[in-house]
Amino acid sequence: MRKVYGKDRIRYLRCSACAREFSERKGTALFNSKIEEKKAISVAEHLSEGVSTKGTSRLVGVSAEAVRRLRRNLGGHAKNFHDERVRELESTSVEMDERWGYVSSKKEPYWEATAIDPESRLLISFVTGERDASLIKELMDSTKQRLKNPRDLLVMSDGHKSYESLFPSIFGEPYRPARKGERGRFPKLRHRIPRTLAHLQLIKRRQGGRVVEVISQAAHGSWKRVNSELEKLGYEKPNLSAIERQNGTSRRMNAYLVRKSLAFARKEESREALGWFSTVVYNFCRPQRGLRRPLLSSLEGGRRYEQRTPAMAAELTGFIWTVADVLCTPVYPAGGTR
Repeated sequence: MRKVYGKDRIRYLRCSACAREFSERKGTALFNSKIEEKKAISVAEHLSEGVSTKGTSRLVGVSAEAVRRLRRNLGGHAKNFHDERVRELESTSVEMDERWGYVSSKKEPYWEATAIDPESRLLISFVTGERDASLIKELMDSTKQRLKNPRDLLVMSDGHKSYESLFPSIFGEPYRPARKGERGRFPKLRHRIPRTLAHLQLIKRRQGGRVVEVISQAAHGSWKRVNSELEKLGYEKPNLSAIERQNGTSRRMNAYLVRKSLAFARKEESREALGWFSTVVYNFCRPQRGLRRPLLSSLEGGRRYEQRTPAMAAELTGFIWTVADVLCTPVYPAGGTR
């Protein structure tokens, strides 16, 4: 009989190559979990619905420390899950934005920056930190690495100066101008923006705390490339509607981002962990009405539409995942031990 351990009778597996034994939960979010599998899944479902740590503890019937420990595991597993599956994307447009929250206290904001494909609604990248050039650079670098062809792209962002200054060096084509004469230093490396690449900034002008005007500025590339992509997306005018709507959704899925409340994370690690888990749940587990596709023939039960998640729209998967599927799917990071 196969070796088992724990109340859930978890099996030991044996490698056919080296004969080493390991738990069947190795590489999953439930590895080394001290609570029952059903309760662990229930904790994850509550956290993904924006329930607080102590609220989840009371509803599921586990200690608050068990919820915190599982939340850390969820964050690490979700990040590895996202890195493994969200790659080689055939996106031709990306919207980038930042949203604020708080860590430790409500004196200084702590930011999350995200990139989304407006066509499939897929969250491509997620980074956290202070709102400065390093945060924007990390977001743009991460986005570029996940795209199949980053040279054929329209990037839409807000008016933060770092987007405009960093865009050429990250997405452009590097070249070195010829040196004039035979003496002196070689010219510095420059970057060329091809015709298939463009950067559009939407600058909001506020008055009395309200947005009174939005100025569209082609920071890099041509308006011809911008207008062709906007027409493909069905936008009558430039906007960041996809990322703005996702910002609102994320605040409902993350207890640390609730507005007009005392909600804030005590540690940066907790904020980042829940942010990564919410990202994966949003991409793989949440079907969206705007992504549904009409069926050619009505199936049993009178279904007229196929419900799709952003990951299905981006052709990364063929079905709607459950939270249990995400938790129990093993992920082995690059360079890790299998």
